[in-house]
Amino acid sequence: MSIQKHELDKMNEALRNGSTVAKIAQKYKQYDYWEIYWAVNDASILGKKRAITNRIKKIVSTRKKEDREVLAEEAKELLNELYDQLKSNSKKIVDIDRILRKG
Repeated sequence: MSIQKHELDKMNEALRNGSTVAKIAQKYKQYDYWEIYWAVNDASILGKKRAITNRIKKIVSTRKKEDREVLAEEAKELLNELYDQLKSNSKKIVDIDRILRKG
């Protein structure tokens, strides 16, 4: 079963706002977990954290300098993505606060 575009957009927005694929799968029971996992655009914040942690652990045990540099670059890219995501979420929180204070 193909995920409808408007539902996929909502799923991607939930991920950007810190939800996990597991939580999304609970909400959209008509879809399989793996169907959602492969359809969404990006990993959750928790998924990125785990990926960064795994790369750091690999750096410790990797012997070749070139391999360590590749792992470090991947971790750096994931950290930049997390930073951008958190920056965006912070802006949303400030906007919500302004709206609530007006009302």
